[in-house]
Amino acid sequence: MYKNKKTDKSTKKEKKIILEKSNKKDKRFKVTMKNFPNMNDHSHDFGSKGGKTYIDSRTDQEKKNWFSRHKDDKGFNNIHSGIFYSKNLLWGDNKSLKKNIKDLEKKLNAKIIYKS
Repeated sequence: MYKNKKTDKSTKKEKKIILEKSNKKDKRFKVTMKNFPNMNDHSHDFGSKGGKTYIDSRTDQEKKNWFSRHKDDKGFNNIHSGIFYSKNLLWGDNKSLKKNIKDLEKKLNAKIIYKS
């Protein structure tokens, strides 16, 4: 029988984000977004190479200060900006990158593959 592509879920590809070290000299990580609806695969670099973050044992007060400094930055809540990934992965709710990855997977309904 003829299958309608719009309703056939078996043809739908899973959204994926590949998290890996950035090859840019001043950035710490790169995310590559794959299979997101209505867009080509693309990447975003984020995190200062030498900077320390919440996952690097920064304090709750330093996290609060970071959020105060950056909450009005362009793209703070946009998945297509580096600051979004810094906020959710480097300065997320947990001091564990692994736990922040799991939280972001749920938030974006996407599989995140960490290539350390």
